[in-house]
Amino acid sequence: MSPKVTESHKEQRRLSILNAAKEIFAKKGYEAFVMQDVIDAVDLSRGGVYSYFSNKEDLFESVLQSMNESFSNGVKQLADTDSIWQSLLNEFESYKEIEDKQDSITAVQIEFFLINRRVPEKAAYFKNRYKYAIDQFVWLFQQGVEKGEFQPKYPLESIARYYITFNDGIHISTVFVSKQDIDYNQQIDLFLSQISYMLGVKQE
Repeated sequence: MSPKVTESHKEQRRLSILNAAKEIFAKKGYEAFVMQDVIDAVDLSRGGVYSYFSNKEDLFESVLQSMNESFSNGVKQLADTDSIWQSLLNEFESYKEIEDKQDSITAVQIEFFLINRRVPEKAAYFKNRYKYAIDQFVWLFQQGVEKGEFQPKYPLESIARYYITFNDGIHISTVFVSKQDIDYNQQIDLFLSQISYMLGVKQE
């Protein structure tokens, strides 16, 4: 009789597959990736990997979901700080310090989205991803309002949309050109100035 595999062990296996897959997707891209890549990278049989993920699309969407969960946890951590605004500033300042190299995981996301943009069944999936991100930032900004940090001049959802549009845009740009080419640091500073005004950040 085979030993019973605990739920905790199953989840560890699943996470190990996701972590390996994320690295391979970032290195090879979505289209070039094949399931055998991740089978070779983890200590599981072909059947073992397929018992968790049915195909490449399922695996990549699970990687994106895992990234969403990390993003959500990060938003909660920002909300728990003494100053949400200062924490946002610190995060964007850290972006400036990141080495100027192609953002591979952003690149593979673009590839996946472009491949599937004309697939009718994916329309709801993409819309839900966008709404999820908006909801996260609306919630975060609302925490700032309740703490007395923000006195927004525009609806929080409009500010969240603006925030996401800029953040996505500047990271997509760095897939194709260098930070220097887009004057990355100056763009960040301009954005923060605008967001500060829109949120009505309380001046100390």
